[in-house]
Amino acid sequence: MDDSRSIASLMPDLFKIPRPIVDGSSALIIGANLLHIDVIQMLPILQGMEPKIDTSTEIKMYATLGGYSVLDAILKAAPKDYMKLLWTPCQDFPVWIGSVKYTDTLDYLLNVFDHTRFGDAVVEGLENIPALVTLQEIISLYRNDTIKSTLRVSEIGSDMIEISSESNLMDAVRMMFQKGIRRLFLTGGRGNSVFPFISSRDIIRFLFSPLRLDAATKNPERWADAKLSDIEASEAKIIHDGHIVNQAAREIGEGVSSCLVCESSKKVVSRWDIVMKPWKADNHSFGQK
Repeated sequence: MDDSRSIASLMPDLFKIPRPIVDGSSALIIGANLLHIDVIQMLPILQGMEPKIDTSTEIKMYATLGGYSVLDAILKAAPKDYMKLLWTPCQDFPVWIGSVKYTDTLDYLLNVFDHTRFGDAVVEGLENIPALVTLQEIISLYRNDTIKSTLRVSEIGSDMIEISSESNLMDAVRMMFQKGIRRLFLTGGRGNSVFPFISSRDIIRFLFSPLRLDAATKNPERWADAKLSDIEASEAKIIHDGHIVNQAAREIGEGVSSCLVCESSKKVVSRWDIVMKPWKADNHSFGQK
C-alpha cells in the first residue's frame, strides 16, 4: 500500500461531501434520530464542545455523537430515567475522534483511526472549515484500485459472535460492550446467501423509531424492553475465502454496519477489517504528517 500520498491528493472532493452535524444543546432524542441515516457513523457536535488535545499523541480531538455513545448512555440509565435521558443534551454523551490536516498523509490518517479506534476523523481545511473523512472514503480507494492489497479476506476476517434471536435487547448490548463488537449474528437464521445479524446501528434505529418513541411516552420504563426478534435484522453477504481485499471492498455494502462473511471459514469482514488490517500488516508506527 502506498500510504505516503496526501489525503488531499487521494480525496480531492472530500469537502464537497455533505455531513450532518448536531448542536450540543439539542436533546438526545433529536441527535440519535439523525443516526438513522445508515451511512452516518459519527455526528460532529457543534456549539458547546471545544476541541481538546490528546497529551500522549498531540492529536486534536473533536466531540461527536455516535451509536456506541448513545447505547452506553442507555445501558447506564435506570429504566425509570429513560424519558429524562431522551431529553438530555447531546453534549453530555460525547465520543472524541481525532483530526488531521488535509495535507497529511494517508498513513497518518490511519494512525489516527488506530489510536482513537474509530474509523472517522475531522479534516481541517485551508479555510478552517472542517470536513469528515470516514472508512467509506478509503473503501472507495480500494474499489477503484487506487490502493491495492493482495491479502485474502480469510486473513483479515474476525470471529463470528452468535446470539439467539430471543435474547433480551439490553443483554445483547451488554455483550457488544463486553466483547468490543458492533454486530451479533443470529443463530439458526442463515439463508442460502446471507447471514442475518443485529448491529448497534439496528438497535439505535429500532429504539428511536417513531413507533418505539411513541410507546416510550406512554410507558417510559418499557422503552428498551424488547427481544432481538423485535428488531429488523441486517444481512451479511457471503464472499469466497480466497478473494482479496479489493474484491471485498467492491462487494461490501455502503452502510456503517455492512459486512461480509467468508464462505468456508465463516470469518466476518467489516469495513474496519478491509481498511485497517492490510495497513497493520505492514507494521506501521506513527506516520508521516
